[in-house]
Parts: sequence; structure tokens; C-alpha cells
Amino acid sequence: MDQGQRAVEIVDLVTAVAESLRANRPAGGVFCASLARATGAEASAWIAVREGEEPEVLWAQPTGPESETLVASALDHGLGLGKQFLSARAGRLGQIVLLTPDEVPGTGPANAHRVLALAKRRGFTESELELLVASLPALTWMLSAVMAASEHARSLAAQVAAAKKLGLSERELEVLQLLSQGLLATSIASRLALSPRTVHKHLGNIYEKMGVHDRLVAVQLARQHGLVSSPA
Repeated sequence: MDQGQRAVEIVDLVTAVAESLRANRPAGGVFCASLARATGAEASAWIAVREGEEPEVLWAQPTGPESETLVASALDHGLGLGKQFLSARAGRLGQIVLLTPDEVPGTGPANAHRVLALAKRRGFTESELELLVASLPALTWMLSAVMAASEHARSLAAQVAAAKKLGLSERELEVLQLLSQGLLATSIASRLALSPRTVHKHLGNIYEKMGVHDRLVAVQLARQHGLVSSPA
């Protein structure tokens, strides 16, 4: 693979990730799938590392023992040990490569990063390794947008789960979140393309389920339960 071919692969990677972000789809897996296809890797994984938490596998291919072994091997190697590029032998997996793009200062969630892990039984060729190294600037450039979308989806999923514990529907959660921003019923109706009457009905249901009688207490309780974000 010459320099021109590497450039084409990287442009294709950036385009695919951008399209995934525009469509509001998880983009981390696009990094893995694109680079696995370009290098012939049999297994790949996209791993989130957050301060004070266990690493989380956000995407893996194929699903099953092979990718689980890859993730375990990545953990054994310290998820890159702070290096942008790490290559190592890993038993029956063959050669593994860990890519850890740097976070651009001032962007993305604090104290969080991503690790892209690839494995190839017969090992990567020199040109394939050169492609992986050459892809790092593109990964770094797009990382903040990919991480922000991923962390937002994670936060939203946690809010939906917390709302269900209180018996709130996803629509009621949306109304409550807009209420916490100080919007009145008419503005909430406009934002959600609902009638004011429907919004008032949702508010009545919310207050009843939460056991409150006014918006201030409802918003305070919602923040305590992690249903809405606290003010900055």
C-alpha cells in the first residue's frame, strides 16, 4: 500500500465517521470496521476508558470469544500504557495493535479517552502498520466529536433508565427536561410539536408520578434522581 492508497483509505474513514455522526449513529465502530477492513484484521474493538470506572467495550467485531480475548489482551497491555501506538504479540490472536488517539485539549469529556484495538493472526504487514500510524491524526481530529456523541448517548440512556424507575415515559422525560430549562408549557409544546393541552396533561402525569405539586419541586427532585442535568 503506497502513500496515495493510504490517503484514500484515511479519507474514506473520515467520510464514513462524519456520515455516522450526521445520522446520529455510534461512530466508534466505524473506526474499527474501516481499519479492520483495510488491514485484514480478524478482530477489533472500541474501548472507553473513564477515570474512576472500569473500561467499557462500546463496539466489538466479531461478537464472541475472539473479541473478548482481544479486549482482555488490551487490558493486559495496559490499554496502550499511555502510548498512541502499541504493537505486541498476543498468543493465538497473533499480533495486536492498540491505537490511543490524543484528546485535543479543551474538547470532549474530561478524563476520558478511547482505545482502538485490532488483532491479526498472521500479523500486520509493514504497509498495514504504516496505515494505522498514518490514521492517528484523523482519529485525533475526529475524537472529540465522536466522544461527545457517545457520552451524550450514554447520559441519555442513564436518564431514561432513571425515569422508568419513577414510572415516567420517554415523552414525559422530554417534557421534564425542557421544564428544567425554564420553558413554559407553550414553549415546550412548540419544541416538541405538541399542543399546549397535551403538554399540560403530561405535566399533570409527571407531578402525580413524582408526588409533587409544582414545577420547582419537580425539577429539584428530577436533578436528585439524575433525570436532568444540573445547571452549570
